[in-house]
Amino acid sequence: MSLMRPFSTAFRAAATTPTVRSYNPMMTATTTPPSHFNLLLSTTQQRSVHSATQVKRLFKNNPARIRVLKKRGVLPRPKPTIPDRTYPPIKFKPVFLSNGWSAPPPEEVEVPEYPFKVPRTGRKPFGAVGFLPVYRDVRIHGTKHTTLIRGVTGDLPAFVSELMAVLHLSLGKKGILTSASTGKHGGGEAGRGVNRENPIRIRTGNVVEVNGDHAKEVKKWLAGLGF
Repeated sequence: MSLMRPFSTAFRAAATTPTVRSYNPMMTATTTPPSHFNLLLSTTQQRSVHSATQVKRLFKNNPARIRVLKKRGVLPRPKPTIPDRTYPPIKFKPVFLSNGWSAPPPEEVEVPEYPFKVPRTGRKPFGAVGFLPVYRDVRIHGTKHTTLIRGVTGDLPAFVSELMAVLHLSLGKKGILTSASTGKHGGGEAGRGVNRENPIRIRTGNVVEVNGDHAKEVKKWLAGLGF
């Protein structure tokens, strides 16, 4: 009886069987994509406009672009303003030992009065003469070298101006950094340290910090002044 099933019953069963359709990404242009694909395209947002900060960074004040323009001579390089020396060295030639110590000038040598003073270190045994308070500071795994001059008293601007003349340093882009210096977005500019653009900083306790290793030049200069 089952083998003699009429054809109408077989066609009716095939018509009621559900068919599973899969989405083919390689569909033709005439094929209509499913509804969820249209929803994805409608919700996707593409950013085509840069912000003012991004435009300024990319096209105006890009550091690499500015360096290239300066090398080509398109942008004029500002001339460094190095002050002149005000106080010449005295008639005394200091002699330095291997540990950095040098003897002060004898009493018969006349030492003029300066608006600033750099006293030597104290608390030496048997009243011995101390060292000039000039130190090297190495940070950031040995890649950052600075020079520290401690205990400067008196007229600090006059001392910094004379120091700039001796080391041939120009005034920094942000002037002389101090411990109270703040940046555009807050925070201490001085906390980031000195660099080529801002080579001098006055730290807390009248400590003058200079970018680079200038310990020998500074000691020779201070000893030549009679300190």
